[in-house]
Amino acid sequence: MGSTGEASETPAQTGSRFLILGTAGHIDHGKTALIRALTGTDTDRLPEEKRRGMTIELGFAELEVGPIRFGIVDVPGHERFVRTMVSGATAIDVALLVIAADDSVMPQTVEHLEILSLLNIRAAVVAITKTDIVDAELAELVEEEVRELIAETPLRDAPIVRVSSVTGDGIGELKQVLAETARRVSESESSPPFRMAVDRVFSVPGRGTVVTGSVLRGQVAVGDALEVWPAGVSCKVRDLQTHGRQSERIRTGERAALNIIGVDRGVLARGCDLATPGYLSLSRLIDARLHCLLSCQKAIRPFTRLRLCLGTREALVRVVPIERASIAPGQTTYVQLRSRSGIIATHGQRFIVRDEVASRTVGGGVVLHGGARRWTTDRVAERSSLEILDSGDEAARVSEVLRLAGFSPPSDLTVCAQAGVELDRLSAIYAELDDAGKRISLDSSGRPCSAVGVDDLLSRAVRWLDRFHGNNPEAPGCRADAFLGWLERKSAKGLARPLLDRLLSSGRVKALGQYVCRPEFAPALSAQDEKLLAKMVEEYSQAAFQPPRLENLKIAQRTNVQRLQRLAKVAEATGQLVEVQSGLYLHLSREQELRDVVRAMTRGGRGVTVSELRERLGSSRKYMVPIVEYLDRVGFTRRDGDHRFLKEST
Repeated sequence: MGSTGEASETPAQTGSRFLILGTAGHIDHGKTALIRALTGTDTDRLPEEKRRGMTIELGFAELEVGPIRFGIVDVPGHERFVRTMVSGATAIDVALLVIAADDSVMPQTVEHLEILSLLNIRAAVVAITKTDIVDAELAELVEEEVRELIAETPLRDAPIVRVSSVTGDGIGELKQVLAETARRVSESESSPPFRMAVDRVFSVPGRGTVVTGSVLRGQVAVGDALEVWPAGVSCKVRDLQTHGRQSERIRTGERAALNIIGVDRGVLARGCDLATPGYLSLSRLIDARLHCLLSCQKAIRPFTRLRLCLGTREALVRVVPIERASIAPGQTTYVQLRSRSGIIATHGQRFIVRDEVASRTVGGGVVLHGGARRWTTDRVAERSSLEILDSGDEAARVSEVLRLAGFSPPSDLTVCAQAGVELDRLSAIYAELDDAGKRISLDSSGRPCSAVGVDDLLSRAVRWLDRFHGNNPEAPGCRADAFLGWLERKSAKGLARPLLDRLLSSGRVKALGQYVCRPEFAPALSAQDEKLLAKMVEEYSQAAFQPPRLENLKIAQRTNVQRLQRLAKVAEATGQLVEVQSGLYLHLSREQELRDVVRAMTRGGRGVTVSELRERLGSSRKYMVPIVEYLDRVGFTRRDGDHRFLKEST
């Protein structure tokens, strides 16, 4: 494939473990020289690095110690290249913190140590370099200072080895200590899906585009289809290498160089991710747990703009704390990170935040929901959700992801990304949720929904109906079709009727003819209104198929039209009248008679005209046209020219 800037060694022996080893430490403390002494590889590959004698870009090498095979990422130590350091440190399994014996602890030593702690890297070795230019007493003092430095960090138990990259003293011991530390690192999963953070992109004559990075999870093989994010476009793996060696398959913990085809070179850069299709997605909102460093000089105020370092990508974000208050140094809280550009994040992914001008690291944390939506004003409920995603077990996290997804069930790969569970565990987790009644199906399609999400929506529907009653005190309720429309807009197509059925069966709402109401808001009429209603219904019964409008009723002479309109709605809601056109009603028995007549006249598939119905029912065109149009509207008949035919399903 051509040079990837990574050393070529002999093939790893069967049973090898693959881990990423990353350096950290202040500039000029000998990180690159130490890697050269360990591996024979000079990781400073750029002419400018050679000229200036300092690491600017990430460097790569390989080290094998028995069955342990390290892919080494050498990071720059200068304060201006901390972003590059974070890119290299994100995927590492073991850290090699380098501190020079002649300088001891320096500013970037502290900042790099803070970054390692924020990234939750617990496996580490400290190398005290340049021991050939100091006496034993000074080296001892530096070691004591280092132990004090790491005492309150996750690296507190890291072994310390004194070495000289010039004389080779301690190099053999360091290799063995690195191998022993690596053996204590839990073996990473290599099961699907695959993800790799891209840290380099270049072209090789005759081969095309090559991307390199550390494999974060899963494995990839020649011929696999992948997606490039944040562009969201597809590509295919043409060839694979690890440290200059051809390979058919590369897995978690290995450095990889992928020759990819089918994608525009312009969409590729450091900060991209390659992943199994369907696994990753783009979001402008990320829910997270954020820790503000104790060494930070001032609190992080709400809506502060910070630089987010996530994987190999950097993005400007605004920080919104859940308490709406500043985050004091040393404090940890839940936040929402809001970006104008899309961010790729998965549950459990660690990140760093630096100030807007990138002068220092101010904190870091862990992603809880990489596909978040803007928080509601109910911060108690939002906190409860975040606590589940933060500390809940696998089933609880999956259940919460399903609830947050609403009524558009996420794919298994999406659940894997957002809940932080392995793909091969999902079937068992789903079965557990089904048995506990936490995942249900509302219709015959078998489409799964979160039971908690369904209950949440039904509670919202009841509150919506309460508000409707408050705004329409004279109405018998909300028209059922309008209420069903609201339910469908808030859920998904085909789920409105099952949701209404659940409300009705639970007694939380009541059906009144074509209306839906809360049981306690069912129409209550005075004795006088009861008499008027009875007279109204009787008039419509007598009027048959020449029904008067409300203002023309006989009882209209003794009351106002508004009162009659309210009583007509009650009569419709209680199933006594049917509104065929705005303000035009039929008695329910007459409506049934109408259907029987139409059914008889269209028997045998023949059609019937408005005139024929008018004559048969003793009506006039004035009434019969809206009445027949009502039958079309409710789906009882269909029109073909001047004729109406009975619908097949009627």
